[in-house]
Amino acid sequence: MTSAAFYFATGSFDYLLLASPQYFLFYAFALIFGDIYAVVAAANVANFILAITGSVYICRHAPPVAKKTRGLIFYTAITLLLAGLAGWSYKHFRTLILPTLSIHEIIRDERGRHDLNFGIDTDLTEYVPFQENNKLVKIESPTLLIDSEYPTIHGAFGLYPLYAAAVEAIYNNANLILAIDHRHWNTRVAVGTSPQAFEALLDENKQNRSDMIFMLRPSEKQLQEAEAKGVELVITSIGYEAFVFFVSVVNPVDGLSLEQIRDIYSKRTTHWDALGGRRERILPFQRPEGSGSQTAMLRVMGGVPMAPPQLEEFRPGMGGIVRDVADYRNYGNAIGFSFRYYVEGLFKHDGVKLLEIDGIAPSIANIQNRSYPLIGELVIISRRDNENPNVQRLTDWFLSSQGQELVRDVGYVPLE
Repeated sequence: MTSAAFYFATGSFDYLLLASPQYFLFYAFALIFGDIYAVVAAANVANFILAITGSVYICRHAPPVAKKTRGLIFYTAITLLLAGLAGWSYKHFRTLILPTLSIHEIIRDERGRHDLNFGIDTDLTEYVPFQENNKLVKIESPTLLIDSEYPTIHGAFGLYPLYAAAVEAIYNNANLILAIDHRHWNTRVAVGTSPQAFEALLDENKQNRSDMIFMLRPSEKQLQEAEAKGVELVITSIGYEAFVFFVSVVNPVDGLSLEQIRDIYSKRTTHWDALGGRRERILPFQRPEGSGSQTAMLRVMGGVPMAPPQLEEFRPGMGGIVRDVADYRNYGNAIGFSFRYYVEGLFKHDGVKLLEIDGIAPSIANIQNRSYPLIGELVIISRRDNENPNVQRLTDWFLSSQGQELVRDVGYVPLE
């Protein structure tokens, strides 16, 4: 029996010698010279082909039947192992090896399809005004009522629960007159992305133009666009909100500095272990240009160029980012940015956690005392040439004590 075991071991040893270089050379090269994920992905493809070739070779040329069987078993086991490794490295392969699409093409494609997939990752049906049992904050005895010349409103998704609550309380009898439905678009009270809202305000066709929009403070590019069209804007701050970064709950990192954030999004830091996390590549999600969160992110970078996002790192909707960061099986290495109310209110998910920035948590108390370093403004924007008197009346109401109370009750931070 001992001689049989010896024969089995020595009989298989030549196969092991033949197999070792082709299976382990790529991995040794990866560990010595660079990022293991890219090389492992390429190695899996090459090794899978070599394993199949080796199995066929043994079946045809190994003379003893017993030896041939052992070799076939050996190569088959290696083939299955490599198939598992190929699956493990798939998500790295598709981001590091495969060519990526232009981010501008992605944004253009999303805008071209928004009539069909409008708000596909944002369910606001429970916040539509004048619907029974909706989730809107109720305003008792509103100090302003509008009976005619209802201002047309557009705004960002995260602010819809705010201005929809005001519409339900202030637009008297509007439920009998205005077209307001669960689809949110082509109505007097519309909702979409910040770029869509801004475009609606600048629309040259008065019939399609919005009287006022609710969003975060616009970007320099948007301000220049308005100036180029000869449109003078009236921008009124009505509240504050924290700009936040979030990761999966399985990520051991609980906080980052502003410098580390800039290093991540400029791709100077590419792995979590440099920040106290695991040995995993960082997947930094981004939003479309002109969106409120992307505009805020550019301000955070402080002039440091952001690395163009790869296809894997781009999400058109905020809900998609929250869901994917929470999906620790596939995106446990991801990081996203947004505003606090988006993550803790509209898109609340137990699978994500907000990060401290420079050691300070994005709590309401830290927003109120201004200790949290990243705070954005909620604004109402209208046109100076707008002739509807109710636009200014509604804007002024949001600055009143009742309007500021609504800002607080919805989940944002009022001016005072």
